Amino acid sequence: MAVVRLEGLSVFGHHGARPYEKEAGQRLEVDLELDPVDDRAERSDRLGDAVDYDRLYQTVREVVESKSFHLLEALAAATAEAIIERFAVRRVRVRISKQNLGWTTGGRAIIEVVREKRA
Repeated sequence: MAVVRLEGLSVFGHHGARPYEKEAGQRLEVDLELDPVDDRAERSDRLGDAVDYDRLYQTVREVVESKSFHLLEALAAATAEAIIERFAVRRVRVRISKQNLGWTTGGRAIIEVVREKRA
């Protein structure tokens, strides 16, 4: 069965444990990996049978832009839960990267969560 991946979604949100992070906001990068509930899209070649990439991106933006979390873990979990609720997928992996950590040596934080649809 096909696996759907969307990588490098650039979104802007006001998240962080420190007040200045929430106030200024920051650009985050989101990667998604989804397992559809069936292979209908593979057989039909119809958009209506597939996971809609535009709706996925809009869902990510909605969660990132409309809420504020202290931790990337909570943001990733909320994003995964919104996707699992709204889309015909068995499993979703959400990976969020944050580049600007304020360290002179650079680096980035990456948080990854997985959610599976409950039967």
